[in-house]
Amino acid sequence: MKNTTLSSTTDLHALSAVEQDEAPNSLEQTEFELLIEQGKTLSAKLDALKILIDQHRRSYASTVPVLQKKQDSLRRAMVLWLDQRLKGEGLTARHERLIRRLICSIAMEFALSGDRVMRALHDVHSEEKLADIERAQAAEAQAYLKEAMGAEFGEDQVFENLDDVLHAKFDFMRKEAEARAKNREARRAKKKKMSPADLQAAEDVESALRSLYRKLASALHPDRESDEDIRTYKTQLMSEANTAYERRDLLALLELQTKAQLPESTLSTALARKKLVALTDLMRERCTVLHREIRDTELQATAEFVLPASMTIHENSLKHHLNSRKREMLLELRRLNEELTSVKTDAGLKRWIKEQTLD
Repeated sequence: MKNTTLSSTTDLHALSAVEQDEAPNSLEQTEFELLIEQGKTLSAKLDALKILIDQHRRSYASTVPVLQKKQDSLRRAMVLWLDQRLKGEGLTARHERLIRRLICSIAMEFALSGDRVMRALHDVHSEEKLADIERAQAAEAQAYLKEAMGAEFGEDQVFENLDDVLHAKFDFMRKEAEARAKNREARRAKKKKMSPADLQAAEDVESALRSLYRKLASALHPDRESDEDIRTYKTQLMSEANTAYERRDLLALLELQTKAQLPESTLSTALARKKLVALTDLMRERCTVLHREIRDTELQATAEFVLPASMTIHENSLKHHLNSRKREMLLELRRLNEELTSVKTDAGLKRWIKEQTLD
């Protein structure tokens, strides 16, 4: 297969000559070019962060869920064995009462996750059915949220468990947020009409983006290529250009301009001042969005992998945290194994009951 990678330069490639009714000054050019460099840096950081998180997700998935499943298997085995032991003899009434309490405590977590066997065992050994406990918790949570969020929350609804209450809460909050946003937009549209200067700035941005897009479309037109590999490559770039233009992503269009090997004059010197100012505002907005996307990606990773809130996400910190988590889970596995072996004797069972009661 032929090499279809097109060479790139470090300079920003630009549109061909654009009519200049007022040339930008050097400070305006410098600010624009600095924002482009900042945007390129932030975009590269976001891409690298996403790749790093995807790689870590694979390492995490091959380690933590596997160990968690082994832990759950041992804890579940403990519940089943305790249930069997209660059917035997030699236990005092106090020990039987404590064992039932421990069965309910361990089984509840599995039962709330949908384990029917554990739910049945919980209900056998508990004075109160799990469904009744869930309804009581849901009613308590509903009353609290009704007081905090208003009488409209959960009106005429009966919730069976906490999950239903939480789903209703988030749905309620989403609808309220949408209503507030709609009201804000309506007020803003009513209060503010675009001034002639605002309209001109918007037209300047659209004109510059349109000119850049057309230049790209001309350079990347795949039908003009006889080589299949180059045609495929240009088709991909053209698809990216379409997406970038629809999103009004100036940074992406400029990067595609480099890949397309357009003429080498800087964009800032090819634009009239009014268009440069408008595009500078657009680049500033894009940098703000990239900052937010980086922060949101880091927050999502923190929640997904249960990372410390203060942890800086990079390759070494993720590896260190995963290794620490693995060591902790292996230690917990060893402890659960030892406990399950220990409780098979009455002396070990009584000692274990005492330890759990003290905890």
